[in-house]
Amino acid sequence: MRTRCFLCLACLGVLLLTGRSPVHAQQEGVLFVNSPVHHFLERQYALGHLPDATLSHRPLSAYEAQRYLDSLALAPDALTRVDRQLLARYRGTAPGPGVQTARRLVPFAYRNGRNVISVSTDDYGFEIDPLLYLSYGQAQQTEIGDRDATVPTWQNTRGVRAAGHIGKYVFFEARLEENQQRPVQPAFAINTAPRIGNTKFDGEVYDYFIATGVVGVRSKYFEARFGKTRNHWGHGEGSLALSNFPTVYDQLQLRTTVWRFQYTNLFIGRALPTRASASSFVPRLYGAMHRLEIALPGRVRLELYESVMFASSDSTGRRDDGFEISYMNPVIFLRAADAERGSPDNVLLGTGLSWIPYPGIQVYTQFMIDELRFEEIGNQWWGNKWGWLAGLYLVDLPLPNLSARVEFARLRPYFYAHRTANTAYVHYRDLLGHPVGPNAIDWAFFLDYQPVERVRAALNVAYTRRGRNPEGENVGGDPLLPTTTRAADRDVAILQGIRQTQWLVEGHVGVELLPELYVSAALALESVDDEETGLDRYVAPMLMLRWGLPFQSLRY
Repeated sequence: MRTRCFLCLACLGVLLLTGRSPVHAQQEGVLFVNSPVHHFLERQYALGHLPDATLSHRPLSAYEAQRYLDSLALAPDALTRVDRQLLARYRGTAPGPGVQTARRLVPFAYRNGRNVISVSTDDYGFEIDPLLYLSYGQAQQTEIGDRDATVPTWQNTRGVRAAGHIGKYVFFEARLEENQQRPVQPAFAINTAPRIGNTKFDGEVYDYFIATGVVGVRSKYFEARFGKTRNHWGHGEGSLALSNFPTVYDQLQLRTTVWRFQYTNLFIGRALPTRASASSFVPRLYGAMHRLEIALPGRVRLELYESVMFASSDSTGRRDDGFEISYMNPVIFLRAADAERGSPDNVLLGTGLSWIPYPGIQVYTQFMIDELRFEEIGNQWWGNKWGWLAGLYLVDLPLPNLSARVEFARLRPYFYAHRTANTAYVHYRDLLGHPVGPNAIDWAFFLDYQPVERVRAALNVAYTRRGRNPEGENVGGDPLLPTTTRAADRDVAILQGIRQTQWLVEGHVGVELLPELYVSAALALESVDDEETGLDRYVAPMLMLRWGLPFQSLRY
């Protein structure tokens, strides 16, 4: 069935080859959350070249991205040589690497210089590309019990991407991916694994399928999307409000942009595995989120967030009335709507701030409140659940096309948790917010360097300290455990429980052979020092071939 789906899309692309592809081809669909185009735009924003751009929501539609790219083309002399080359590629005015050779071998390929199959007319546009992520390595790990010291690690992802537009206002994006993955240390739990969603597992290998699809309608001031994908809110790589850590989820997104204001409504459907049966999921788990971003003078951006997680019913009996329709109101204050219902749901409020004091330097922060009593501040009360994040982003300092970022996050115990797992801030078993989870302190460092158009290298380093739950005790380290099972009401200190120290290092360097086709070398290192179980670490060098898919971090 999956093979037939891929063949049908490929055949459709061939049938459309009778259309024409202009030299300056409009990019189609929706970008990946970690798209190189989005990274390019973020760099230009930090350099002061895109003062009016709103980039703290991902993924961008291709039309938003194209508008920002076209504005950069008005002053190309402000860009470095490599950035001018990338700008020409992303705008469709110059072909990607290896395109001329590919055209000689396959005449109908890369007609627009960017996509394997494309067609464009005055009334519609369409493009098809393969998706491929092949990696293999031999990992060395700590010998614990009868565990092998050397294990293979690999990923085999094959798929197809199709995107396009119809008329001036309708656009769409669809991706199909079939995956088999052998991680160094599997973390399978109740039919799911980190970042994957529902998966089969034979004791070593994950076998899963991911389908992403978005249909959107846009106008001058409004954009509406319906489909299934990931999201990310905030100016950093990490986010307390909404990160791209969990797998894709169903959603309706409405965005309004007027003058200095951008207001976003997001309504999502969630899942939560509950038993060993592959079909046993809690039905009808939902979320509603609002986000307002205001562009202030002096290159300052202010963000306001509110989110509510709810379910059609829960084990406490506090709700048994189906979908809560009041949360669909796009302009209502969600905390007030929750209070009118007797506060059965999990509401988070937050704010963010970004400032560019000098071109190439961006500072930003986020603060989220899960619950707070002012009279209890400083008393180590369990219910004062909050988290904050601060970051510094440096671009072209000291080298052109080099960017560096450092982030700090601190999350109190029981943050993101609620009375039941149904209303926790999760999708499957993954947090919708910051992936380090509650009762943790995290430092993260990122380097990205593109010395020439076809070569890119990146390094991510994270140092995390957390307090995990002892067996049979809830000290606030697991958001899926009900807060009613908390170990204490007072003297709830951050990092309480069993202390863990974790290092995570990821690096990769790749050469682009064709547009979005990279051959890369990568290295992953993870070390966990647990007070109770001791030291466990591995190092995994890998070779990989990526086509149309960004590098997949273990966390970001």
